[in-house]
Amino acid sequence: MNVRHALLRNTVWYGAVTMVGMVSGLVMSVIWARGLGPSLMGDLSYVIWAERMLTALAALGYTYATVRYTAEAFGRNEGARAWGVVRLFLRRQLVTTVIVVVVMVPIILAVAPPGLQSPILVVALTLFLITIESIYTHALQGAQRYDITARTSTIKMALQLLVVSVVIWFGGSLTVLFAALSVTLLTTLLIQRRAARAVYQESQMAPVAPMTHEMRAFFLPLSVVAVLDAIVWDRSEVFFLGMHATSAEIAYYSLAFGLAARAMIIPGIAVGALLPAFSALHGRGAPEEFASLYRGTLRYVALVGAPLAALVAALAPALIAWLYGDDYLPAAPMVGILAAVSLLSAMRQVAWAALRAVGDRRCALTATCVAAVVNVGLAALLIPSMTTTGAVIANTAGQLTATAWVFIGIARAHRVGFPFADLARIAAAGVLTLVTTWALVGGAHDLVRLGIAAAGGVLAFLLAALALRLIGPREWNLLTTSTRRLLTSRAGVTTP
Repeated sequence: MNVRHALLRNTVWYGAVTMVGMVSGLVMSVIWARGLGPSLMGDLSYVIWAERMLTALAALGYTYATVRYTAEAFGRNEGARAWGVVRLFLRRQLVTTVIVVVVMVPIILAVAPPGLQSPILVVALTLFLITIESIYTHALQGAQRYDITARTSTIKMALQLLVVSVVIWFGGSLTVLFAALSVTLLTTLLIQRRAARAVYQESQMAPVAPMTHEMRAFFLPLSVVAVLDAIVWDRSEVFFLGMHATSAEIAYYSLAFGLAARAMIIPGIAVGALLPAFSALHGRGAPEEFASLYRGTLRYVALVGAPLAALVAALAPALIAWLYGDDYLPAAPMVGILAAVSLLSAMRQVAWAALRAVGDRRCALTATCVAAVVNVGLAALLIPSMTTTGAVIANTAGQLTATAWVFIGIARAHRVGFPFADLARIAAAGVLTLVTTWALVGGAHDLVRLGIAAAGGVLAFLLAALALRLIGPREWNLLTTSTRRLLTSRAGVTTP
């Protein structure tokens, strides 16, 4: 297997399903916001936050470990060992999920806000479907079969969009909504299980892989990082907002956070298929190619993300008014800052993937611990008096801390350079895009002015990128190669 060709093919598939997911998620958020209103939208945001925290506690580091060790095994042509790894982590995932459900259900019933105990309880019981499906999904990713996971994800998003629309249309409660969504999870779990068993068919009789000392030493700190990273990234501030703010304010913060995160889904496409590629290169002993891939991906994430962050920041009031309605305009001032923070997070995921691939345990753990302390400490200190403003400050500080720490750590410990010059030029082009778009939109909310401002901002970035030599033959070659490989992949799937 050529690792770079596999990475390019997987990135194209991951990008295709990510774009579908971005549109699907945006449509779903509009349905939620307009169908529920700010108050119920705040309750929904709290339940979703609880779901993500429970999932992080149950999943720990099993998914990332599954990708890493199956990819390494395939890189060494050890298919039987790869399936043994899948069986090992699947069994341990089941045990961990049982423990989390048994421990957390009483806590949920005791501390959940009034009226939200039932939907959060349903979410807790669906953890089995979420975590088991995730193991099979990441086993397919470790086998470099992103085409399968992309198709299944598309099916899941279509089913979830249909379910949400029907439940909201008939005025169903949050409990009914999450119970109905569990049916879609069961469907995609069965699909992924069947696909994984088909891909690993020749290795079905392989014994369960042993949990080696190296695996355990990798998994334990990785699990701590996964949980703490969820605290820093998955809106831990919502917990404190639930104690000190109204449901509407929770909705404003969650909507701004979600809009900024969706904008950064596009540059995050470059990150989605990195872990198996990095793991395969590490397994083969190719440090120079590893470092080149790391620097190049950082550059492309910033090159795509900077203009998007600038456009979202400048057009936030108009976007919110058109998508969600004027009732949600208080969310607009938060979007710009959170968009920039989301771009940093997308770049940090490149370093995360590299560290996980080489089995680093110290750098990621320390960075996430410090960032979690900063994030939670500032949230507890600032949110009681500043509510959503305090939440933005706490999240931004935590993200900046984690990002700076991990970039410095990987450069020092693993001698992987950082593309300072390219990123500085990209930042300058992004600032020009922000100023141009802001001036053109002029505070207007009409659709024509919005389109003109967006087009002007994109043009400004392209001109700046050309002038600063950020875009050249290499980028055009990547675009044409990606398109050609997407067509080839599709042909390969449909041809006997």
